[in-house]
Amino acid sequence: MVLKRSTGYWIGGTLVGLVGLYAAAGYYVLPYWARTRLPEIVHQATGAQFGIETVAFDPFEWRAELRGIRLTGADGKDLLGLESLVLDIQAMESLGMRGLAVTAIEFGKPTINLERRADGRLNLADLRPAEAEPDPSSEPAKEDLPPPLLIHRLAIDAGEIRWRDALAGEDAAETLMPLQLEVAELGTVNGKNGASGRLAVGLASGGTLNWQGQLTLMPLVSTGSLRVEGIVVPKLLKLAPKDVLPVTIDAGQLSVTADYHLSQHDGGVNLALNNGVIDLKKWAISEPAQHRSLLDLPSLTLSGVAVDLQDRQLTIAKVAADDAAIQVWLQADGVVNYQALFAEPGQSSANASNPAAAPPTPAEPAKPWRVKVDDVALSNHRIEFTDYSLTKPVTLELTELALAVRGFDSANPGKLPLTFATRINQKASLKLAGDTVLQPFGAAWQVTLDNLLIKPFQAYLDPYLNLELVDGAVNLDGNLQLTTTDQFQLTFTGNANIDNLVTRDQIKNKDFLKWSDLTLAGIDIDLNQQDFKIDRVVFERPYFRFNIKKDGTTNVDELSVVKSPAQQNGSKVAEAPTKPDVKSPEPKLVIGKIEMKNGRSDFADYSLILPFVAEMKRLNGEVSGFSTEKDAYAQLDLQGKVYDLASVDIKGKYQFQTGNTDVGLKFTHMPLPLITPYMAEFAGYKIEKGQMALDLQYKISKGQLEVQNKLFIDQLALGDHVENPKAMSLPLHLAIALLKDADGRINLDFPISGSLEDPKFSLGALVSDVLVNLIAKAVASPFKMFGALLGEDKDYSVVKFGPGSAKLAAEESAKLDQLGQALTTKPELTLEIKGKAYETQDWPAMRYDAVKDVLKKMKSGELRDQGQKIRHEYLELSDDEYRRLLAKFFGEVFPEELDRGLFGKPRLKSDPNADFYSVAQQRLEGIFHPDPQRLTELAVDRANHIAQYVTMQGKVERGRVYILAPELSQAETADGLNSVLSLGALP
Repeated sequence: MVLKRSTGYWIGGTLVGLVGLYAAAGYYVLPYWARTRLPEIVHQATGAQFGIETVAFDPFEWRAELRGIRLTGADGKDLLGLESLVLDIQAMESLGMRGLAVTAIEFGKPTINLERRADGRLNLADLRPAEAEPDPSSEPAKEDLPPPLLIHRLAIDAGEIRWRDALAGEDAAETLMPLQLEVAELGTVNGKNGASGRLAVGLASGGTLNWQGQLTLMPLVSTGSLRVEGIVVPKLLKLAPKDVLPVTIDAGQLSVTADYHLSQHDGGVNLALNNGVIDLKKWAISEPAQHRSLLDLPSLTLSGVAVDLQDRQLTIAKVAADDAAIQVWLQADGVVNYQALFAEPGQSSANASNPAAAPPTPAEPAKPWRVKVDDVALSNHRIEFTDYSLTKPVTLELTELALAVRGFDSANPGKLPLTFATRINQKASLKLAGDTVLQPFGAAWQVTLDNLLIKPFQAYLDPYLNLELVDGAVNLDGNLQLTTTDQFQLTFTGNANIDNLVTRDQIKNKDFLKWSDLTLAGIDIDLNQQDFKIDRVVFERPYFRFNIKKDGTTNVDELSVVKSPAQQNGSKVAEAPTKPDVKSPEPKLVIGKIEMKNGRSDFADYSLILPFVAEMKRLNGEVSGFSTEKDAYAQLDLQGKVYDLASVDIKGKYQFQTGNTDVGLKFTHMPLPLITPYMAEFAGYKIEKGQMALDLQYKISKGQLEVQNKLFIDQLALGDHVENPKAMSLPLHLAIALLKDADGRINLDFPISGSLEDPKFSLGALVSDVLVNLIAKAVASPFKMFGALLGEDKDYSVVKFGPGSAKLAAEESAKLDQLGQALTTKPELTLEIKGKAYETQDWPAMRYDAVKDVLKKMKSGELRDQGQKIRHEYLELSDDEYRRLLAKFFGEVFPEELDRGLFGKPRLKSDPNADFYSVAQQRLEGIFHPDPQRLTELAVDRANHIAQYVTMQGKVERGRVYILAPELSQAETADGLNSVLSLGALP
């Protein structure tokens, strides 16, 4: 059919008109409506002010372009700014897919302002009114599948997102710019490979974020890679809530790269990361209170990171960190700073106010994470530890610290090969190598410690000892094993030594204990079994100083500064009840051999009246078999020198467990003047000369002590007297002279015994008593001590005389001859003579001489009458004169008894035939009573006779013979008429 021309024109015109109306509506009406109505619509929907500068729409291309878009909140602040928005719709494609197909959506320089106010609300929360409460009677709407949507290109150009957090602080702000996003083929209708895109954004505080990958929305699946570089962590953390971290991060950059796979499944969303790298650079962390540095970390890298949220698995191929500096300190309260910083907060106030509230129902435990770390390598770290719990803080610095661990797997906590090395205080080195188990903790390490100086640890000693650690270093090499299965166990095998130890007491500022080297070889320790074994202990050039002070205390006593609680508090401290402990084994110590090489010791005793100082040198020897085992004996063999003169030799055995002892101690060639202080303290004399050898044998068995003392003294000579009120009053000079043999030597052998269990037992007191008794015995019986020189078993302490006589008998002269010979060999001895006369036995023999003396006096008187003066002592009477004067004297005394014969011869009236002269002599003697003077003269005469014989015949120096005061005795003696001899000693 052919249309009429007019009809054709009408149809054409109509079409043109419709097209024109469509074009007019698209080009003019729709943009006008958008500019005028969109602000009102947006305001009604959000309450915000919406502004738009221009709207352009191409109805034929279905392309709209909006410019100058602004969204302003009720407070007048911009929420959203958009320079341009381009929307290009594919109409024909949309019809074909019965959905929406978009060629492009392009956002030009969008700006979003996000803010969290001080009350915690976001500014975007003002864009819409609060949601109405849901009607409980209404049924939930059935989820419909979204309409088909396909965006061929989604782009954001030069975007900017501004974030400000008033709750975190005034300067808590961040800006993401420029934000560049481009996504292709995005929608609910998936293409062959889904959408692909890329994102790049920068942070004003520093750093960038990049994403590139593929994405599908139905179902949600995305794969790609993320790259975060150069994030300045301190600036970013300003956006976090205050006090979210117990530390302050002052500096640090974070970079993260990873491949990811995101997928949606019935249980939720699963995220898996692979090929991840976390890189930390230039981190500086401090504690917030005083801004003290905790950590300086130049570099930390975690590479080969893989995370699977669904399987809860984290894998790290390698952890590497270099040159970190870590600060650790022990606070004055004994808490490590990290413990204080990361301590868990206390119970919440809600729970504290309602203690009876039922505990929450525990959630079903989630599947534990499995963590695997293939390799940990830390290099050149530094840890500085300071202990502020001490009066003088101590700093310990670990440098060049390196740690390597391989093969950690939380699901299979087996042995981890570990190596650790560091330097301590720049001098020492510590190395650990071996296997480590984390759960339960255990280790088997080879440990090497070299040149650890002990002086820096002085402050740990100060609270206990007044001892200065001047020098010394510890070295250790061995195998250490730790286990914590049922209980803590530690074993160690190896060797150790402490070299160049020097300690000095802080009271006198003098060396106390030192050595050039102490070696402990073959150490075998089992701490759990309390088993300690050492094959060999060697002291090289040890030195020890021991002093006894004036008050009897020692320099060892004054080293201690620790006081008991009662001393510190001034009162008795109640003992806390103790819980019964599981019985632990008795400690066992076994030392194969203890060697001493070239030892030295200084000993001083200032408690004596004269200070005593002795130096012992060249101490050498060994103690073998030292053990705490019940029947084990340690064998001693030690030698030394005192002042390089006297030799000391100690040999024997000692049982540690019982105290049983059998030890011999020998001193030879000991110069006695060196022990003068002890002699002055004991007896108040110095020693001028002499040598001593001492052989002591100590035996202790079941608490009973037996000591055999053999003492040899050669050429002992006492010196000056020392005023000492505590000294014993002993006749030492005499005792020494008596104890010496012909060659000037003294040999003593005296045993000592006692019970060590007696609380009053004192070995020193026993020795002192024995010596005092020995001296007293010698002085009490000097001639018995002198008997070895006299030869015969005679009593040399007396000389016998006839009645009334001072004449020495032959036997007594022989005794004096022997005594004189012995005295010549002991020039230090003196002889003391006490002449004695006996009234009962001597006087009858002396009355004849008394009568004769009267007769001599009568003769002296007759001569005086004739003019001659002669003392009667010098007259000698003839027999005739004796008879004449005797008769005359008798007649004067007994006149009634005297009669005379035819030629004047005297006779007795009572008995004329008797021998007148004999009877007269007897009768006259009877009138004489004992004359003390005459008896004393007899005693003196006897002493003189002994003295003269000893000096003249015995050749004893006259200065060594002393005549003592005479003694008269009225009692009759059966032992004879004896004069007494005693011995003394020259001062």
